[in-house]
Amino acid sequence: MKNLQQKTIVFALLVMLSHLSFGQSKVNIGISMGPIFPLGNFSSVNNNTLSAGYSESGFNLAIDADYFLHNRFALSAKLFFGTTTIDADAFSIRLNNELSDYMNLKNEENKVNYDINYWQWSSPMIGAKYNYPISINKTYVEIGAYTGVNFTQIPDQNLSYLDSENKREIISQNDTDKDISVPLSFTCGIRFKIKEKMQVRINADYFYTKANYTHVNYIKGGNVTQRDEISKEQFSVPIQTISTSVGLIYTL
Repeated sequence: MKNLQQKTIVFALLVMLSHLSFGQSKVNIGISMGPIFPLGNFSSVNNNTLSAGYSESGFNLAIDADYFLHNRFALSAKLFFGTTTIDADAFSIRLNNELSDYMNLKNEENKVNYDINYWQWSSPMIGAKYNYPISINKTYVEIGAYTGVNFTQIPDQNLSYLDSENKREIISQNDTDKDISVPLSFTCGIRFKIKEKMQVRINADYFYTKANYTHVNYIKGGNVTQRDEISKEQFSVPIQTISTSVGLIYTL
């Protein structure tokens, strides 16, 4: 009975070691990039909501590492970077509407300037992948899910209006520079083996998180320390995108 128990323990250890050695020898490191497209309210240009993102298409870059626990299952770590432009014309109309009572654009001496740039975010995430072989050791389909932490660089969405008649400046700007949130991402792709340790991957990713920030309108007089607040709004914009990418995978 004792020998049977010992043999059972030894067998279990051998199985564990074999899985461990297999997992350590099967680590994939990948990098991919491609276009990104906004979805839902992230692409909305509705001036009557505080969740419109005014986002246009952009670019994504992903670096990931997969640690295989089994032929088909892997733990995965991913760094996802995304950036999209903003529809500056549409957002300028929003700012003009908000400050229409304070601006006289008919007077040529009064000047209005806009500074509207882009959305940008980065997300270190962890998750898991399932791999299914279409052709063993040649072609695989993979799906995965991730979460982690997201860092959003709040875009510049600024207006400055020089009111020469009243000797004052009207300013509209975001009061928040950065926001931290929890992302959720799903991925689906197909990879092809081209060399012993090299693969090509074509991928599609869904990404979701939220950016919360404050936008303020105020009057600044001759004294630069003076700030007479007109209004303040709390934006909550869902960063929701679909992206496609092509990249390379190297097997360690």
